[in-house]
Amino acid sequence: MKKRLFGLVLAGLLCFSPVSAFAAEVTPITVSSGIDLYQEETESTFDSSRTIYGEAKPNTKVSVSVSCKDANGDMNVVSSQNVTVGSMGIFAATVGLEMGYNYVTLTADKAGYDEASYTVVIKRLPNQLKKDLQNMIALPGLY
Repeated sequence: MKKRLFGLVLAGLLCFSPVSAFAAEVTPITVSSGIDLYQEETESTFDSSRTIYGEAKPNTKVSVSVSCKDANGDMNVVSSQNVTVGSMGIFAATVGLEMGYNYVTLTADKAGYDEASYTVVIKRLPNQLKKDLQNMIALPGLY
């Protein structure tokens, strides 16, 4: 009986003892406008640049880069901007967009935290398409 009681107490202590993990948490960053970090669909735009605004802890290094695929399918960085978040905790970064698919990567790094990195896809469309769409008359049920 004493062995069972001892085993039960030992099992209870193991189950309810606090568990410590020493992994650093991801650098906290929020984006208020410019891109949606959690959007899974490709966003389309006619703009030639994008300004990204957000908040992070002071002294966080924020990098925004735009990459495009070349004819061989290799990714090449075509635009980038690095900023360090000031004491107010806000940042803004403007990057250029090429025609076609742009892979916008936002990276945040701060001492004591793991690096955070997010990538979204923005497709830049030609302005001629914008003009054609503005001049088009759309009627329901007709193609």
